[in-house]
Amino acid sequence: MQVLSLFADGFQVLLPVNMVAQIIGPTQVAEADRAVRGMTGKIRWREFEVPLLLTSELMAGKTGSDTGFERIVVLWPMKSAGAQGFLAMTSLGPPRVVDIEDQTAPSTMPNLDYLLGAVVLDSGIAAIPDIDRVSAELYNYPVINS
Repeated sequence: MQVLSLFADGFQVLLPVNMVAQIIGPTQVAEADRAVRGMTGKIRWREFEVPLLLTSELMAGKTGSDTGFERIVVLWPMKSAGAQGFLAMTSLGPPRVVDIEDQTAPSTMPNLDYLLGAVVLDSGIAAIPDIDRVSAELYNYPVINS
């Protein structure tokens, strides 16, 4: 399975490629009420105002470490189809596609918030965030269990 790897401060975050709407460069961020930790404001993307989440702060509480982000990844969580749903996450370097077919789970899970799972890559442990939970908190709708 191919996923998109975002670079955070000291770890990577893996996202399903089918959730990626677009990868863009840094853009102007408008102030907004913080719905979840890590939300720095909203960006204008197409005709939408999309919440922008600083990945390192969202997952690890590392405030101020994402200020020099290189890319923004706009996501459309599939379970929120029909609801608002779009959100964006930062990447400290250019995101890259990674194949995780035969990756194993780490013996100890990383101590990160919004963690759904993790895998061991050649470059270290990569976190899989619970995007459904983040979306539910951002847009105030119930989490849909599969």
